[in-house]
Amino acid sequence: MAALAIITAMESEYNAVNKMYGFDEDGDFPHIKVHGKEVWLVKSGIGKVNAAIAAQKACDAGAEIIMSTGLAGGIDSSLSQGDIVLADKVCYHDVWCGEPNAKGQVQDMPLYFAPRAEMVERIVAALPENYVKTGLTVTGDQFLTDARRLQTIKKEFPAALAVDMESAAIAQTCFLNERRPFLSLRIISDVVGRANQEEEYRRFWQNVPEKSALMVDMVLRALAGE
Repeated sequence: MAALAIITAMESEYNAVNKMYGFDEDGDFPHIKVHGKEVWLVKSGIGKVNAAIAAQKACDAGAEIIMSTGLAGGIDSSLSQGDIVLADKVCYHDVWCGEPNAKGQVQDMPLYFAPRAEMVERIVAALPENYVKTGLTVTGDQFLTDARRLQTIKKEFPAALAVDMESAAIAQTCFLNERRPFLSLRIISDVVGRANQEEEYRRFWQNVPEKSALMVDMVLRALAGE
């Protein structure tokens, strides 16, 4: 059955979305019909390998769209905790396969994986002005706290807004599955390099869990044309 699969990495992210809808737990994936679409909820675990495995399972089951959602670190001075980033492209920040590949490029793969432009445009047009920021999200198996590593990433990917540990792996999996459509929708939990970053991250789920789920619902409404 065709469906949209929402992939979250952590229990807290999963619970925030599940609480909003109350998914039916019977079957291969928790599921619900909402805004005219069958929606599956998938908890992957943290990191690129877990994310890719979850995305492949969803593709094998017939998901027509894969949405990577949850939290991300902000790596641009324009961002604050609670801001929402809808990626218009994603790539890895911790991959290097040697020349002639670009930094971040898996050999024989594109450097950037992009969601379908018409999906991003439809979502942005349907949401309140400035509700989301669109731009590059970069992925790696690191929780970033080191300002020097941040400087390296920003030098290599100056357009990057957000950093996470799953989106590019999910996007690559979709690319390998006949370019299955994907989305990366992330809420900023902390801004890398700020003096209070770790405290900001710890407070995150006390402050904005509802907003993290609400952003998913608003995007589902936009995709349904509501």
